Amino acid sequence: MPYVLFMDESGDHNLESIDKSFPAFCLAGCIFEREYYKEVARPAVEALKQRFWGRTDIILHSSEIRKHRGAFSFLGNEVKRQEFYAAINELIANLEFTIIAVVILKQAHLDHYGDGARHPYHLSLEFIMERYSMLMKRKGRDVEGFMMAESRGLKEDTLLKGQFFNLKRFGTRYQPNFGTISTFWMEKKTANIAGLQIADLVAYPIAAKVLRPDLEQKAFDVVIAKLDKAPSAKGGGILGYGLKIFPQPTFEHYNAFGKP
Repeated sequence: MPYVLFMDESGDHNLESIDKSFPAFCLAGCIFEREYYKEVARPAVEALKQRFWGRTDIILHSSEIRKHRGAFSFLGNEVKRQEFYAAINELIANLEFTIIAVVILKQAHLDHYGDGARHPYHLSLEFIMERYSMLMKRKGRDVEGFMMAESRGLKEDTLLKGQFFNLKRFGTRYQPNFGTISTFWMEKKTANIAGLQIADLVAYPIAAKVLRPDLEQKAFDVVIAKLDKAPSAKGGGILGYGLKIFPQPTFEHYNAFGKP
């Protein structure tokens, strides 16, 4: 059975000038069974767009939604904003998919590794692929995993594809073989890929919750149910499975997300 992981990020990968208001990089992967995505998930996203705009060429973009920009300027009206947020939460809650997310705490990463600190996106891709591969193996035989990420420009795309092929060729300490993952490709935001937009929508609340684990937020309350969990024999927790915090979760994270 084929699966597709759609991947998008929140925050930037810059380690030279870290934004103190958002010092994290989150890469979120949303995993759909391929036929379900085509027959159910994509039409559900299009139906939401038809409901609010009467057309489907709108790109759902977390940053523009939060700032009420462009096509989302109507969210300045509180009644319409609450209606839209409720619809987004309902969409995420009702769709059948699994999230694997990585949050790099950039200052801690830099403090710990110094000049050896790896590129946050490339490191996150490694962690995502390890967990995606483990999830595919848990699903049994005859599974095949595809991956799609949002294009970020020729240079970044080339480097990221190189990272993917290196991981496929050499594996990692924890996953020496990525045989269940076959293909990785990239699409521009303007391609209007529903799966990439869902990944964009879930990445920000995950990053925000990791940065402020004490902060209550409705969006994360919906997202947490989709995060991959450890097998019940290992406690069923999300840390280390659906959510990887690097370099190390804090006491506050264990309180918020439970032990691995």
